[in-house]
Amino acid sequence: MPNSGAPPPTSGPAFREALTAAADEHSLQLSEHAMKRVEQRQIPFGGDQLDRLQKAMDTLSQRGSRQSLVMLDQYAYVVHVPSHTVVTAMEPDQSKEHVFTQIDSVVIG
Repeated sequence: MPNSGAPPPTSGPAFREALTAAADEHSLQLSEHAMKRVEQRQIPFGGDQLDRLQKAMDTLSQRGSRQSLVMLDQYAYVVHVPSHTVVTAMEPDQSKEHVFTQIDSVVIG
């Protein structure tokens, strides 16, 4: 089947597999909730974002953080640092009140 030049789908099994493989390359994990949010909200989650998120997680880990908010471009990621897991992902305008609870640190990158 010839390549139509269309972008790959942003949902479904192929997307999930690609997302999981990319995260695994960066030693990150995505919770089931985070994976659903990335798919539903069509949040770009590629190499550059993963590299930056990994660097933020490494820094947070060195400083003893546990549950953190990482802001990359216009996207917000809540991460559990000890397990290197992305808990959820959102665009800031999707947070009703722009309030994040139960975090101990923030990285803006």
